[in-house]
Order: sequence, then structure tokens, then C-alpha cells
Amino acid sequence: MNITQHLILRGLLTSPIIAVLACSPLYIVIGNPQRTFLELWLLLTLGTLVCWGIQILFFPFFKKRNYANWQYLLFLLLFNIVILFITNPNAYSNNEFFKSTSESTVLLFRFALVSSINFMIFLIIDLVYTYGKKVQLIEENAALQFSNLESKYKLLKAQINPHFLFNALNISKSLIKTQPQNAEKYLVELSEFLRRSINNQQKSITLQKELEHCQQYVDLQKVRFDDAFTYTVLVDELHLNKKLPFYALITLVENAFKHNSFSPDAPLKILIKIVGDDVMVQNNLKLKYGVVSTHTGLSNLNERSLILANTEIKIENDGQHFSVKVKLIAS
Repeated sequence: MNITQHLILRGLLTSPIIAVLACSPLYIVIGNPQRTFLELWLLLTLGTLVCWGIQILFFPFFKKRNYANWQYLLFLLLFNIVILFITNPNAYSNNEFFKSTSESTVLLFRFALVSSINFMIFLIIDLVYTYGKKVQLIEENAALQFSNLESKYKLLKAQINPHFLFNALNISKSLIKTQPQNAEKYLVELSEFLRRSINNQQKSITLQKELEHCQQYVDLQKVRFDDAFTYTVLVDELHLNKKLPFYALITLVENAFKHNSFSPDAPLKILIKIVGDDVMVQNNLKLKYGVVSTHTGLSNLNERSLILANTEIKIENDGQHFSVKVKLIAS
């Protein structure tokens, strides 16, 4: 329901009430009979509805042109004067009170009555219009923020595959030179992995599917490193339907391979487990000499976690182990 519809509804509801409020003092003080009171009430109800209609038409006109309230009140004053000139002074009642009262007193009474009714309508319209505009601004601001987050997320997601692909191509080049027998198998696995990555258009993914995707990535590394690393997952089934940013685990596991030196005698140990409301990826530390980290992967993951879970990732480094915790989102 838009603002105009709200105003029309309030006009229909309040007109009879305003008419009763305007008639009651006359009925009590002058002792008007019920029939006269009913006639006056009907007349004032119709008059109030007309005032509502005119103000509903003109109030947005003044607001859209950023006129001040005093300018609109001046318009109301002129409107009240016009009503006084075009209405019959004896239309209220044939009561002796009006016949015995001076014309100036009756005019003052009529002016006060018309002004009061219009001023009440003005206050209601101003309140509804102001509240409606406030709600509209809040909704527009929320929509704009959501649009900005959508754009930001798409930009962040667009960084993932090129970042991974750059590393994967370097690995492929190295395998072709050092392990040509495994290079073809690696490229086939890589092709399937990238197909699955590109087809995913979701912002978040269930932990179960992300673990399946991560296992596919680990299988890729098995082609290259064989038994030079261990990969352990300790996750209860009750957490598998919870969600996290797409590519979160793969980003962290990839970093472990990229930044550490390892061999079958001193393997890289990667552990994924649940800690409270987070999923943690941990690896033992033996940093490669000369590898400079740009922190692109972690920074990207942190931004996506902020957008989806309103929480930053938690990074811990005690010199022996490096771990990152990502907030899980209840599905």
C-alpha cells in the first residue's frame, strides 16, 4: 500500500470521528436535538472528506517542490477563507443560537471549526507522509546496500578462479618437465575440477559439497606429491548441511601446499575439523624459502566471510601450526 492509499484510508476512517468531535460541544452546550446533531454530523463528515481529498492532492505537490510547511499552512488559510465564502452560514442548524448570535461571532465560529478540521488533517497527512518517505528511504538504502554487496561479492568471486588457475598452470608446467608421466593425469583432473568450479554460481555452499570439492582438489595434489602429505577430515554429520563461502576450504588447503616445503619423510599434515561454530583448516609449518605471499586468497576469503556471515575469519600461527577458522552459517 503506497502513501496515497494510506492517506485515503485514514481520511475515510477519521472523517466521521472528526465530525463527532466538532459537533459534540454544540450538542452539549446548546442542547441540540438528536436530529439536528445527526444532520450536522453528516454535513461535517462530508465536508471533512472533501478537505481530505483536497489536501491529499495538494500536500504531495508542495512536498515535491520542497516548499516549507509555513507555505502550505498559508495555502490552508486561503483554503479556509474560500470555504467560508462558498458555504451557507445557516447550513449548520436552524437552532436559535445561530439566529440570535451576531454574524461576526458565527463567522469566527465557522472559521475556527474549518481551520481546526483542516489543521488536524494536515498533522495526520504530514505524519503519514514523513513516515512513508522514511520507510521508502530505508528500503531504497537497503536495496542499494544489497546491490553493492552483490557487486562486491561477484568481484571477489571473479578473483578466485584466475588466482587458482595461475597456480595450477605453474604446477602443470613443472610436472611436464619433472614428471611427464603424471602431467596428463593432472591436466585431466584439473579440467574436471575447473568445470565443477566454474559451474557453481552460488555465493555459499554446504560444508558437505565443499568437502567433496576439496577432496577433488586433494586428489589433484596426490598426482603431484603422492605420499608427501596427509589429509584428515574430522567433521560430524550434523554440521554437513551448514554453509560457508564457496571455495573457502580449497583456498586454505591450497595455501598450505603453496607456502610449505614437505616430503615423504617430513610430510605436510592438513587437518579439517569443527571448532565450535567454525570449520578450521590447520597445517604444520615449514615455510618455503623465498616464497612471498600476497595474501590475496586470505583477504578474498575474509571479505566473502564478512558479506555472508558478518564475521571475519580467525587466523592463528603459533610457529608450529597455522590455522584458519571460517564461520559456518546455519542453513
